[in-house]
Parts: sequence; C-alpha cells; structure tokens
Amino acid sequence: MARPRTRSVARMEATAAAAAAAAEEEAGNPDRAEGAAVVAVAPEAAAEGPNEPNAGEASREPDAGQASREPDVAGPSRQPGAAGPSREPGAAGGPRQPGAAGGPWQLVPNAAGPAVAPYVEDIDRYLRSLEAEESRRPIVNYDQEIQGGHINMRGKLVNWMAELVYGFNLWDNILYLAVSYVDRFLSRNVVNRERLQLLGTSALFVASKYEDRCHPSARFFSSITADTYTTQQVVAMEANILSFLNFQMGSPTVITFLRRFLFSCRGSNRPINIRLELMCIYLAELSLLDDYNIRFLPSIVAAACLFVGKFTLNPNTRPWNLSVQRITGYKVSDIEDCIRSIHDLQAGRKWSNLRAIRSKYEDDAFERVSTIPSPNTIKPSFLRDLKYVNG
Repeated sequence: MARPRTRSVARMEATAAAAAAAAEEEAGNPDRAEGAAVVAVAPEAAAEGPNEPNAGEASREPDAGQASREPDVAGPSRQPGAAGPSREPGAAGGPRQPGAAGGPWQLVPNAAGPAVAPYVEDIDRYLRSLEAEESRRPIVNYDQEIQGGHINMRGKLVNWMAELVYGFNLWDNILYLAVSYVDRFLSRNVVNRERLQLLGTSALFVASKYEDRCHPSARFFSSITADTYTTQQVVAMEANILSFLNFQMGSPTVITFLRRFLFSCRGSNRPINIRLELMCIYLAELSLLDDYNIRFLPSIVAAACLFVGKFTLNPNTRPWNLSVQRITGYKVSDIEDCIRSIHDLQAGRKWSNLRAIRSKYEDDAFERVSTIPSPNTIKPSFLRDLKYVNG
C-alpha cells in the first residue's frame, strides 16, 4: 500500500491566505482592515508539527492509542435526517463561538505574510491545479452512471453528517472533506443503500483523523449509528476509502478557497464582515446538500457563495467588483450557474426539508444568518460582467 502523503494542502491554504493578506496590505487595498493583520487558517495548520495519516492505522485495534473524546450525550439516531440531540447554548455539544475550537476558522498573527508574499500566486495555482485533477473530481451523474439510480439519499446522508459534525463539536473542515470522500468513492465504486450510511460514517472517521489529533475512536463512530455497523465494519470501510484515495486525503475544498476569498476581501467594519463571513460559510455548508453542485470546482462554489452572501446582506449594492473579481479569478459569467444554484438552496426552493445546517445557523452564536431573507431574484445587472476602465 502506498505511503501516505503529508498534509501540504492545509499549510498551502494557510500560507496563501497570509500572503494574499500581505499583498493586499502593501497595495493599499481600501477593502483591507487597518491595524495588526491576522490570517484565517485551517485549524490543523495552527497546530505545531506534522500530523500525517498512518498507513497502517485502519488495520490496528480501533481504540488503541486514541485520545478519549467520547461525548457525554447520546448520539443522534442512526437514521439520516432524524433529529439529533438537543443542545442548550453554552452546554457541552452546544453552539460554538465562531473561531473557537471546532469553529469554522481561526485567527492568528500574520507574521509570515511578508515572507511568503512572493509565492502567493504559485500557491494559488497549485491549489487550483489540485482541485481540477481528475482523480480528485467526482463524476457529475454518478448516481445514474455508476450506482444505477438506486442511491437517492445523498442529500439526507449529507444532512445527517452535518448534524453529527455540529452535534459532537467536530471540526467543520471534517464535513467538507468527508463529503468529498463520499462523492469520489461513489463515483468509482458501487455501494448499495444499506451500506451508504456506513460509507458516510467511515468518511467522517477518515476526515477526523486527518483534521484532528484528538479524533474520536472507531467505536464512537460505530455507536453513532446505534451500532447498526460494528467497529470492525467502520474500520474495514475506512481501509477501503484510504486505499481508493491512495491516501490523497488533503484535497482543497470549498472552505479552502472561501477562507482566502473572505480574508482578502475583509473590510474595516468588523461586525459587518463577521456577519458576511458567517453568511458565506453557511451557504458553503448548504451547497454540500445538492448533488448539482458536484459539477463545479470548489473555487467556483466558494466564489458563488461570496456573491450570494454579499447580495443577501446588501441587496441594492452590486456584489461583484473588479477587486473581488481579481481576488477570486472569476467573472460573474464564470459562476452564474452556480450562483443561481446557491441562491435556490438559500431560498428553500431545493432541499428545504433538510434542516440540520439551517437550524445550526439559526443560533445566536452564528448571528442567525440562515434566517436573513434574500430577495427572490437577483437583478440582471448584477449578473453582467464588469469591464475594466482601460478596456
């Protein structure tokens, strides 16, 4: 079996954010906040030292040597879409403050920014080349082409996975990675409906090992299915996923690019920007529910979430300007189809019955961004491409 690769993508995205911020500051970008610069980085990148996956871990005793991180509350029902454990704000397993452990991002001093600024374009090109690699891309219509049309529960499965990640205070990155593992695995391997939840459970297990040093044990992931699947089955599916991925577990996801876009576009009014960041991250999580979005590169989905997020909070102001276009690398016409898809999800025209993500962002800790209404239609003028002054 091939040796696992290092976790370079997380470090790359953190470095890219730092360098982009430094470059914007030096250029005097009016959208940048004044004062000490900070960088939004992946939580795992903030930890010291490498944390490479262990090639032999899937075959060892599942609970051996793993840090205890068993929750004190009963796990959600094994049925995807079922109600999870109740949470009181501030209680164990309850809502997290943005930026806290398990939250969507962390802020750290931008000490390395000037040093890596010359490499930001190279880093960005590398991440974008990774996201476009065929081996890291799912097949758009895998339900029909590979699964024979018998799997129609993907949305419910993703909703259930999102409920688990939030309910048990796992890193938010885990959800994005796990969903990408599921889509890639189902694009090449036939899985019957009875084992679909096992795939989602083991994908969360693999992603949690990649993201979190104190990851939950295989026994924990077995228990959250109400012991429908044994620990041995979870570990066996983990081995299948790792073998299929060839241990290439660190692919850039929507949140990888969204962090960079948000930080580069951050303005000086912090409260408004916090709401924008929460809105965009909510839309990014919501995008995971719809298999239509599989057809788009993660960077395109991230750019579309930024567009819809800005439009929702300021519906009378054009969401896209030349600065944002330069930061994201996309014109509006490049992402228009994805914009409409994200907007339909937000408006409840698709998958409105799946409530885990919407309920999460109804909490005050996330400024109730899922309750903020967006206009039913986007002005046609907002969807036209911008032209540079010099032509």
